[in-house]
Amino acid sequence: SLAPAWLGFGHSFAMQDESDQAMAAYRTASRLFIGSHVPVLCTAIEYLRTNNVTLAEQVCHQAKIMCPTDPLVLNELGVV
Repeated sequence: SLAPAWLGFGHSFAMQDESDQAMAAYRTASRLFIGSHVPVLCTAIEYLRTNNVTLAEQVCHQAKIMCPTDPLVLNELGVV
């Protein structure tokens, strides 16, 4: 599967302040990584980076439902 490559693609867009492309890459990764919380969490982080706190919190809670024990999810909830 190419899902990890899509995550990396999203990260590279995020680092270049290309939020729309980053979000599109994370959505593609989410479709390929069915059931994984990682692309969902990356989406939340991108929402937070673009100062959309409400959506960041909602998506972060989705990631927590998918994987309640991931420390990165809990950290991002603390950041929000």
